[in-house]
Amino acid sequence: MRMLPEVRLALGLIEKRKAREDEGKFVVEGEHLIVEAGERVEFIIHTRTLPPQLAAGKKTIKVSQKEFAHLTSVETPAGLLAVVRKPEQTLADIMPGLVVFCVEIQDPGNLGTIIRGADAAGAKGVILSRGTVDLFNPKVIRSTQGSLFHLPIVQVKDTIETIGQLKKRGFKVVATAGQGTRPHFKADLSGSAVILIGNEGAGLPDNIKKLADETVSIPMPGKAESLNAAMAATVILYEAVRQRWSKE
Repeated sequence: MRMLPEVRLALGLIEKRKAREDEGKFVVEGEHLIVEAGERVEFIIHTRTLPPQLAAGKKTIKVSQKEFAHLTSVETPAGLLAVVRKPEQTLADIMPGLVVFCVEIQDPGNLGTIIRGADAAGAKGVILSRGTVDLFNPKVIRSTQGSLFHLPIVQVKDTIETIGQLKKRGFKVVATAGQGTRPHFKADLSGSAVILIGNEGAGLPDNIKKLADETVSIPMPGKAESLNAAMAATVILYEAVRQRWSKE
């Protein structure tokens, strides 16, 4: 089937990380995410009549449901998606406060949920190490539910160098580990703090943990062996929220 150039571009962005990197664009699906993307939207591809407020001032391309099916893996697609320009953010965009640093997180759902949790907890930003799943992977985008547009999310090449830069700026670095270390609620998370969340299977590398000012774990008095990365991040984020509120 012959595709329009815009449809071909969207398909490439959905399927290939390299295309997203080369073009500096990605795809969001559904009305909520398109609204969240705001002025970053380049064009909208749709199968149904668009609400006037969504289409206003934007390029729109109508396709058949059969054509749209090539662009979505959602079981019940909403029938609209948009090609969106990537945000351009650096470490300097992250202000003092609570920050999450994802180190080699592999699962798209985990990363998206961590970003959503950081947004909900009022974090000042999320940092992604080399080796972390692509922020603009469609599954990550869906899991964030728009939170990636609400706070700086910065991808860095050198984790060790970045931790050093954060320490110079006055951030306390808190590593997470399995059971046996100091409970997370014993750590002071009320100031500027970076929470390091490691890979789902391997955790944080030893050379990264050594750089932390403190290492904490989440007590698990039940029979579960572990929490996934997103659950662990959310628990610690909300302990930081509790500490901040208790000082007000």
